[in-house]
Amino acid sequence: MDARHGIALGSAPIGANREQTVRVQNRLLAGLAPPSFERLRPFLQPVALKRRTVLQDYHYPIEYIYFIERGVVSMLMRTQHDGPVEISMVGRLGFVGVAAVLGIQRSPNRCLMLVPGYGLRVPVSDLQRVAHRYPDIQQQLFNYIHALLVQNAQTNLCSARHSLEERLSRWLLLAADRLDERIIPVTHDMLSVILGVRRASITTTLAELEETGGLVRQRGGINVCNRAALERRACECYQIIASEYGYLNRSGSHQHRISADVSLMRSCLCCI
Repeated sequence: MDARHGIALGSAPIGANREQTVRVQNRLLAGLAPPSFERLRPFLQPVALKRRTVLQDYHYPIEYIYFIERGVVSMLMRTQHDGPVEISMVGRLGFVGVAAVLGIQRSPNRCLMLVPGYGLRVPVSDLQRVAHRYPDIQQQLFNYIHALLVQNAQTNLCSARHSLEERLSRWLLLAADRLDERIIPVTHDMLSVILGVRRASITTTLAELEETGGLVRQRGGINVCNRAALERRACECYQIIASEYGYLNRSGSHQHRISADVSLMRSCLCCI
């Protein structure tokens, strides 16, 4: 076990062909019954996802679906006259490539790796073929798409109605959920782009949240040291979004394992 990042390593029994494996961290894949996961296993390719890697870009064809194992992806939208703003985030609760699952081959947004990590990549054609053949796999993908739509809608409401303190608290809590760690390696500049506000406003609001005891600012990151205190500063939107994602694996979770290039994963995680 790599305790720092929660990577559960294993190998084949003595006398067998030794093979290093890693437990699947993606909650959506973990929610698949073993027979269903086995149908996807041949197509899952571990890939390192470094910070600022573009997984999909505006109006470009979608080639791969990425099931995030570790890290946070920021889904961004823009206009010709405005800079990018985050519409939602993706972590190990889901996948990048919703449009392709729905049969649309062109990406409507940019998906940027905000917090580095790794994922399991699947060619779009392979995932579409398996999903169409096995309704339980397709339904699991659709369940996530529904949760993502709820997140997008709630984020829009939050941006229109709630204070920056509430929005920032909501974002930090959601990011912490997707990383399962207290320390979120994001800068003030990143947060200003994500939330579409001035950097100075982020700095001021973080200082105010630090005074409440919910977080501690660190060089290159935010330490969510007291979730309860931060939740008190967040709006209801956090609980609504978190509850919707909680429904995804209500039927149970499985400890699937796959062959993995662990050195590839660790080399990327060291960049966090």
